Amino acid sequence: MNVTLPEEEKISKKRVIIYAVAIAICVIALIIAVCVQILGNDITNKIFGVSQIKSKTEEEEQTLKTNFDNLFLNSLEITGDINADVKKQDESKDYVVTTYEKRETVSGKYEMSVFIPYINIDNDTIDKYNNEIKEIFQDKAESILETESQNVLYTVDYQGYIENDILTVIIKSSLKQGASAQQLIVQTYNYDLVNNKEITLNDEIDMLALNKTAVQNKIRSEIKAEQDKAEALQELGYEIYNRDSESDYYSIDNSNIFFVHDQNLYIIYPYGNDALTSEMDIVIV
Repeated sequence: MNVTLPEEEKISKKRVIIYAVAIAICVIALIIAVCVQILGNDITNKIFGVSQIKSKTEEEEQTLKTNFDNLFLNSLEITGDINADVKKQDESKDYVVTTYEKRETVSGKYEMSVFIPYINIDNDTIDKYNNEIKEIFQDKAESILETESQNVLYTVDYQGYIENDILTVIIKSSLKQGASAQQLIVQTYNYDLVNNKEITLNDEIDMLALNKTAVQNKIRSEIKAEQDKAEALQELGYEIYNRDSESDYYSIDNSNIFFVHDQNLYIIYPYGNDALTSEMDIVIV
């Protein structure tokens, strides 16, 4: 009796490729999972180029911008462990403390609410930060107290963060003198506690595994949209602050007012830092 055996089923090349890709994905996922367990999320993200930034809708971005002023609690917020050996100036105090506080109202002269931070770290770069903070914010408060200035409203608030071993201090001040326009100033200081160096926006973009071109395009697009809104108001007779979205001012290399909090990158353009205005643009990535 003749018995005919079934021919071996041939597996197509397409199916082989599908299986290989599926196995490769599983292996990569397993490697990442093991790395997370051993090295932690932060180091793993840097190794594999995984962005630590949350994707956000336009509505969520607008909410973050609206709530910007609510960030300033004159305190330090630490997220996670600090993996750096940081030498403090005063070991009995926190990494960021209020060094100058003045809340006082003198009728007809001034109303002041000032909280000025001091970064309690023994380091030359940090010393430079502290000196700049004093010169910009504290010296102004003291000059108001010493002169016969009339009808001055001056506020200074700050917030400090330590996230992923990056120390950030944000300071915002508002000054209104007599009939002059209100002036809004914002300064940020970003410092890598592990590598003992100042952080630039380019550094931050690299650490967050973001696409630099995409970030730059987002900045210019949002500034262009704000200028379009301003021009529409100008046509109605309002005075506006003019922006040029193609200016080098908005280049990532020249954008030095920024910070990261809760996986959101804030890039800030406070025009009052250089002019007598309260206009400010915030781009959130």
